[in-house]
Amino acid sequence: MRKIKTIFDRNWETNRKVNAQLAVDFDFENATATEKLDGMNIRLTVRNHTVVRVEKRRNPNKVQKQQGISEPWYIDADEFGSADQWIFDAVRNTDFTTVPDGEWSAEALGKNIQGNPLNLSNNQVFIFSLPKWREKITLANVPTTFEALKAWLPQQKSRLGNNTGIEGIVWHHPNGEMVKIKVKDFE
Repeated sequence: MRKIKTIFDRNWETNRKVNAQLAVDFDFENATATEKLDGMNIRLTVRNHTVVRVEKRRNPNKVQKQQGISEPWYIDADEFGSADQWIFDAVRNTDFTTVPDGEWSAEALGKNIQGNPLNLSNNQVFIFSLPKWREKITLANVPTTFEALKAWLPQQKSRLGNNTGIEGIVWHHPNGEMVKIKVKDFE
């Protein structure tokens, strides 16, 4: 798993907010813009419409970063551990009958996860790596310039949330490349 690049340069010396300098060479014209969901990144292994493995994202710690490890990876979630109980609750509350066999990156969302920024009534999983599901959070006419995004993003409502704003945008290119921007990235 690779971190998704932010589309604008970030000011690392001060407030870590973005500036108007484009940081990526990305083909926005052929990419699909989707809502960036604010939850817990997980990966599910599905066999015969049944989840057989649940993993959660692990970021490198300070020592690992000093050793040159910069990209996150997945580790098995513990079904019986208190730290992962809401991930498994989200899995139990989600219908996987249309999900084909495979490993799917997803977001665990809901009332007990990340402060419930989407104001959901239960915990659930959204498989953003599954194109059919991703269609539910696809956005049209998304600007890509600094000033236009800065004005546009805070006005957007979530496609999954209950009368809430969006966390940001992720653009998905057919070649697999992705870039992002969050509302909080702007000053």
